[in-house]
Amino acid sequence: MAEKWIKVAAPATISNIGPGFDIFGMALGNPYDIIEGRKIEKGIVIREVSGPGSESIPLDPEKNSVGIAAAEVLKRCNADFGIELKIKKGIRPCSGIGSSGASAAGGAYLAHIMCSEKLSDNELVLCAAHAENVTSGGLHADNVAPCILGGFTIIRSYEPFEVVRIEPPQDLGVVVAMPDVMVSTMESRRVLPAEVTVKDLVFHVGNASCLVHGMETGDLGLIGRSVKDAVFEPARTHLVPFLKEAEATAMSLGAKASFLGGSGPCVISFFSREMDNGDAIANGIKKMYNDNGMKCDTWVTVWGTGCKRL
Repeated sequence: MAEKWIKVAAPATISNIGPGFDIFGMALGNPYDIIEGRKIEKGIVIREVSGPGSESIPLDPEKNSVGIAAAEVLKRCNADFGIELKIKKGIRPCSGIGSSGASAAGGAYLAHIMCSEKLSDNELVLCAAHAENVTSGGLHADNVAPCILGGFTIIRSYEPFEVVRIEPPQDLGVVVAMPDVMVSTMESRRVLPAEVTVKDLVFHVGNASCLVHGMETGDLGLIGRSVKDAVFEPARTHLVPFLKEAEATAMSLGAKASFLGGSGPCVISFFSREMDNGDAIANGIKKMYNDNGMKCDTWVTVWGTGCKRL
């Protein structure tokens, strides 16, 4: 008798969020990837990949984020079976909202279910982060942590690894604007400075601390004032056409903050759901890009609860 297929959803995420480079992350309500899997005798087999950008995603399980993460979970759990996988992308690769992170987290989470959920949260996040390390050229968990755990996450330490989760304010709304340009994580990490000044370090610590406090207390004004980045976004601005114009447009239409999502090109804007529905911000950014001859997709969403079984 053939094994039953198990299906999970792995959401988009935003990382960095101003001063929290490689540290802060937040899960979104949508868009999301769908990963399906069933047990096979041995190995990892990727049967198909569909959805936006799927033509660029390898079927080789040793080069695919889903396959790498799933294999890592099976290894840690000493599993005596393999997994056949089907991947439906809802998050375009090179988007800045955790496309590879969603794949990695979805693969790890699916295998975790199949292994009777033996791993701790930290272990599961590390399995997904291992896939990010292989495919993106650096160990970073700021996308996979919120994708798996939901809410707002903080990587307290990478060695030893520890992640902390915070429930974001219910009033926090999110606009995602994705201009029609590709920015790979590996490329965007190459342009970053190797060192920062003490002045910039102090600036980031102050804003990062207040952003966390704002998340815990529900102070959207403080969150908005604290989403500041003196180092990483400035180094990447040239990779995203009209980034500053998009941010200025969002702020003029009532956003609490507007910033580069992850490595880009997505532009993320926070707004108060009590005061607005986000449509004006989304439409304003889309119009700005259209007026400059560029296509731009938008989503108005909320923070999400992370990976879930469907």
